[in-house]
Amino acid sequence: MNMRKLWAALLAIASGAPTALAWDADGHRMICRAAIETAAKQIGPDAPSWLVGPESRAMISDQAVTPDRWRGTRVAQLTHLNNPDHYLDIEDLSDFGLSLKTLPPLRHEYVRQLSVAREAPGFKGKPMGGKLDPELVQGYPGFLPHAAMETWAKTVSALKTARVIEKLADPSRDAQLEMARASARYNLGVLAHYIGDASQPLHTTTHHHGWIGPNPRGFTTDRGIHSYIDGGLIRLHRITIDDVRTAIKPRTPDPVSPWNDISAELERSYAQVEPLYTLKKSGDLDREPGRQFIVERLADGAATLASLYAAAWEASEVGKRDVEDFVKYDGSAENR
Repeated sequence: MNMRKLWAALLAIASGAPTALAWDADGHRMICRAAIETAAKQIGPDAPSWLVGPESRAMISDQAVTPDRWRGTRVAQLTHLNNPDHYLDIEDLSDFGLSLKTLPPLRHEYVRQLSVAREAPGFKGKPMGGKLDPELVQGYPGFLPHAAMETWAKTVSALKTARVIEKLADPSRDAQLEMARASARYNLGVLAHYIGDASQPLHTTTHHHGWIGPNPRGFTTDRGIHSYIDGGLIRLHRITIDDVRTAIKPRTPDPVSPWNDISAELERSYAQVEPLYTLKKSGDLDREPGRQFIVERLADGAATLASLYAAAWEASEVGKRDVEDFVKYDGSAENR
């Protein structure tokens, strides 16, 4: 490792910013694949093979790893934008006069309220900027629900575009249709990542890399607990996609207000922070109770993701006006 890379690694550790991934690649893929299978049953026979078939399941579930791959590119603008999208430190919301229940669902309104609170006299939240926070991310509680909701909306748009082009049944649009379907699969995979993050309890708390601050129950302060939850326990307990499939409890999709479904996932996950640390303290995390805990969190994320997939499909239903508007504004065949 050269000195530049060494300094970057030390800086990340010193900043206290959450640099570990949420679930390893295997965990994200299992959540995604199980969700596609569950959503296919919820959608019914109208679910096309390009969306839920074996090849698509493989592509979308691999795409679920992509937002973590972005984190490996050390560009300040990307780090500033991407890293806080992977978590929401719910305890830190109180420093800004907010809670999970009162969290503004619009990203820029949320940022505005954070900025106003930060400038108020007596603000006691985390500092932002300086040598330990060059990308200006440390002072944000996180944007995970916003990233998930925004990606869900992009998924709806991509699905609708593909379905409109299918209705046109125009051979000159074959390349356009292929790209539209690829765009839908891309967004489905990215959405899977964020919901997978939300199902990992350590992505909902300021105690993401070991317990910090007052610790009367003597929970571990080991920073390594995060990576151990992400993948170490999946390997230790030999958790498979079959384990996740059998544990899923499908939910009714809500195409009107999926923000509430995303918030509910975060709330359920956050409620498991102290139970997780308790299992670690007792040693049960490495035994059957720990196995059940991880399977349940993976399955819970998959159930939420499946409902969001089904909701996106329902919200992307195409009407006559959608087709007419697409043809009107899409441009000529020559330009395509």
